[in-house]
Amino acid sequence: MTNKISQKIIYKYPKILLTGGTGQVGQELRHMLQPLGEVWSPNRKYFNLAESESLRQKIRDYQPDLIVNTAAYTEVDQVELNSELAYSVNVESPRILAEEACNLKIPLIHYSTDYVFDGIKREPYTESDKTNPINVYGKTKLEGEMAIQESHGQYLILRTSWVYNLTRGRNFYTTMLRLFQEKEVVRVIDDQIGKPTSAKFLAQATVEILLQLRRKEEGENRWGVYHIAGKEQMSWYGFATKIYKEVESESKCIKTKMIIPISSEEYGSNVDRPCYSVLNCERIQKKFENIYKKY
Repeated sequence: MTNKISQKIIYKYPKILLTGGTGQVGQELRHMLQPLGEVWSPNRKYFNLAESESLRQKIRDYQPDLIVNTAAYTEVDQVELNSELAYSVNVESPRILAEEACNLKIPLIHYSTDYVFDGIKREPYTESDKTNPINVYGKTKLEGEMAIQESHGQYLILRTSWVYNLTRGRNFYTTMLRLFQEKEVVRVIDDQIGKPTSAKFLAQATVEILLQLRRKEEGENRWGVYHIAGKEQMSWYGFATKIYKEVESESKCIKTKMIIPISSEEYGSNVDRPCYSVLNCERIQKKFENIYKKY
């Protein structure tokens, strides 16, 4: 009997609600968060972000000690065509999560994007720089940030950029791997600059931040908006060539002989994207030490 009591695990956040658990970051977090608490990551059908009242009730029924929101409508081109759904997912659902977290007096971790900026600046964006999104995706993500800030005090909004996963999901990295196996010539945009960010790193950094956070009654005052992204800035073309060098010697299935840089105009997307969206991440490194230690 004594042994059973002594072996009981005491979690920092006994019940964790993780949204978007099948996404790039969510899949990494499902495993990494487990030492902090029992993770509940409901599927999209059950936890429908477009059904506000249903969301509220499910949160109240579960009574989490922490909410980590990785869910978002992120397909930039599709968002332009489905702005109403994007508003529900990227603005209204974060508002609901924040309001319910406020009622429960628990922290909310939320991910945002470099696309809240217009890309006119030519040096890394800080958290205090003026936002000015130039597409629907960026606009809804910014409104989501504002909705959280209006509804709750214990929040961390983590703006990140160009998230990729080496093996999971549909992202730039996995798309390049596929194209390298299918095409002799691959054309990639060279006039958009950002910081590619590994989903694994982002999840590791999130866990490190959560470990460092104190309870509100213990004087925690680091809530707010932070930038967190990979260390290197490059264009999509630069990222493609980097991926190619990593896999060229390891794979016999590479068909690509040439990667050609092209302009955004040549690519032909109907959606404007910031041509420079590099994030300055100094603030988060000062406030939360060691988050880049495993990078």
